[in-house]
Order: sequence, then C-alpha cells, then structure tokens
Amino acid sequence: MFKKWFTSMRDKLFLTPVKARDTIIECFYTAQQDTFARQKEKANPYASSKEVRDTVVAAIRAEFKAIGADFDNPQKKDLVKVVEILATKAKSWGTPDDIIQHHKEQIAKVLDALSE
Repeated sequence: MFKKWFTSMRDKLFLTPVKARDTIIECFYTAQQDTFARQKEKANPYASSKEVRDTVVAAIRAEFKAIGADFDNPQKKDLVKVVEILATKAKSWGTPDDIIQHHKEQIAKVLDALSE
C-alpha cells in the first residue's frame, strides 16, 4: 500500500536547503515506508517505525554520497538530483507511476520555493 504525502504551507515557511532535505525524507518515508518495512522485517521482524525511518534516512544519505553531495549541507541542485534518483529507485521497487509523479510534483513545489 502506497500512501500519498502532500506538501503544506508549513513545509515552505523559512525554507532552507536542510529543511527541504528533511521534507524530501518525510515525503519518501511516507510513500515508501511499507517497502522499507518489508525489507527491514526480513532482517528483524520486530523493527520499529523509528528503525524503518532510520533506514530511509540512511538510504537517502547514501544517495547524496553517491553523487558527491553533502547530506548535512545540501545544495538545491543536489536536492533535485536526489529526488530524481529516489524516483528511479521507487519505480524499480514497483511503485506505481502515478504515486511517483504525485510525490515528485509535491516536492517540486517545495524546491521551487527554495532560493538558489
């Protein structure tokens, strides 16, 4: 089951690259938590939602590293690249195209509000 995440005005208030990164994490976690939970259950059938979230954060951190970007000090261009990578990975995991497109559109609203 894939859940839809929606951006809010709060996500765009006092927006910084770090806040945008955290918003991407929240969006990806919401959409993919069942996928990650199933994978986590294989290793630990008693995995908590915090452990699943930590796995999502680690996966996103790894994508920043893969493109040579700084997770702790992200740039807008790096956030855009990471979103594209996450969308490609989600598709490879069987996430429906409409779910991917919805979340890319929601995150685009956030990134559009972010200064260069």
